[in-house]
Amino acid sequence: MALREAMFRQFGRPTGWLGKFIAVGMNIEHQALWRWALDHVSLQADSVILDMGCGGGKSIEVLARRAPDGRVIGIDYSRDMVQTSRFLNRGLIRSGRADIRHASVSRVPFSDHSFDLVVCFECCYFWPEMIESLTEIRRILKRNGLLLIANEVYRDPRFDERNATWARLANMQVYAPQEYRAFLSRAGFGATQIDTRPEKNWIVVVAAPTS
Repeated sequence: MALREAMFRQFGRPTGWLGKFIAVGMNIEHQALWRWALDHVSLQADSVILDMGCGGGKSIEVLARRAPDGRVIGIDYSRDMVQTSRFLNRGLIRSGRADIRHASVSRVPFSDHSFDLVVCFECCYFWPEMIESLTEIRRILKRNGLLLIANEVYRDPRFDERNATWARLANMQVYAPQEYRAFLSRAGFGATQIDTRPEKNWIVVVAAPTS
């Protein structure tokens, strides 16, 4: 039980040997979610993409394949994950097609209107200020850019017991689809598409900034 709880506590900010072990598992287990989520957006070959909370870094590779002439930037607020992700993507970094930095969603180190797409895979549960974070993402999106949020957990009565346990152990917030829509509206996003896979408790949210 102690090991299980220690692993859950790592989810928000993986660190040390246990965090790196968890990152390997996430790199494997989350790929089906990433593929499903990315099928909800159309990417140009030269798209510039920000992976918010890139974790173990496999998602950088997945995104780079979707935009073969573009560039993928990853940020994470765990220095250990930045190190892990840089090692995994060292070839893409050497070629100039990827860059991975230590940073937080509350202060993204990029200028206004820099990205065609910002993806947030399995990370917004841990943001301390949802509206502030979404507003910062809107700032760095191009005027015709998109935000993509994809999570393996959303609030649903069928999963209440499991989700309550995960939320307690991992110190995470689990949101309902209508809450995402409200958050995005308050942060200055307009058209919002939400899709779910109820049998898995997966959710994907795609939103565009208001002009």
